[in-house]
Amino acid sequence: MRAALLLLSIVVFCALRPAEAEVRDDAQPDTSGARGVWSLTSENDLFGGTDRDYTNGIRLERVSPEDRVLPILDWAASRVPVLDLRRRKLRQGLAVSHAIFTPSDISISEPDPDDRPYAGWLYVSGTVVASDDNIQDVLQLNLGVVGPAALGKFVQTNWHDLIEEDKPRGWDYQLRNEPGFELIVQRMALYEGSRLPLGLETDYGLHAGGALGNVRTYAATGLTGRIGWDLGSDFGPPRIRPALAGAGTFSPQQSFGAYLFAGVEGRFVLRDMFLDGNAWRDSPRVSDRNKLVADAQAGAAIHVENVQFAFTYVHRTEEFRRQAGPQRFGAVSISVAY
Repeated sequence: MRAALLLLSIVVFCALRPAEAEVRDDAQPDTSGARGVWSLTSENDLFGGTDRDYTNGIRLERVSPEDRVLPILDWAASRVPVLDLRRRKLRQGLAVSHAIFTPSDISISEPDPDDRPYAGWLYVSGTVVASDDNIQDVLQLNLGVVGPAALGKFVQTNWHDLIEEDKPRGWDYQLRNEPGFELIVQRMALYEGSRLPLGLETDYGLHAGGALGNVRTYAATGLTGRIGWDLGSDFGPPRIRPALAGAGTFSPQQSFGAYLFAGVEGRFVLRDMFLDGNAWRDSPRVSDRNKLVADAQAGAAIHVENVQFAFTYVHRTEEFRRQAGPQRFGAVSISVAY
């Protein structure tokens, strides 16, 4: 089954060729892509009623207007073999992100050695996005640090003090300092669905991709469905990867739009530093990580003029056998096209 998922990801990725995706019949030329986008995304397991595993993530990103990219990126775009980065609309993005991972019991000073270790991950991202009305290719490079230098202890301890929650006591056992990198690729194809009363549109998206690096290495594939108005404004709201993610692009074609969405993604995970531990130094780790992980998500997005708000609820299957149950968390984002 593991090999089947990996093979399926490769097949789907190759099959999502631009020529085979059905262009939206209602696509109209517009100048909304001439604007850039600022987005802020916050993910927290507070929405799932827990305080464990992937417990907090935050990301601030700016995506450029279409066809305003650095010359070196424009040159490199034509030389990426697995992605069609020479498509009509080319953008570049820059982001800073922070993520925190903890074991299930943060009240003890010596964490359970069979549970996941404490870890912080602070990184910057450079992204190239190429898209037309129905195909989006993403190439993203994450560079940063895992360990005390990522300030996970500082952020969680002070946040818990602020909201008067229990102080986490096991950060002395976190992962060691280590430079981290991930190279992420993804292709998503949107297909137009049926027209419904009240002007409602429907579509569904197929995506495939993966990551390579000392932080995470995985292959992924998934499906998303949407219903609402002005679906052509984006490929889905922004998220923090690994996720069923849009790429931070938002080009409203109407003054108002809103949609509901739901989707699933499966990942075949070869490496996850936050479970496997440091690559080059001895550190805490779990011994029974699951190689197959799945996310199911549902949510809503709404935009008025150039501002979009979105909420996503995520259910993630257990990532290791002794985990205290599946992970549930929420993601809130705001995007502004300027």
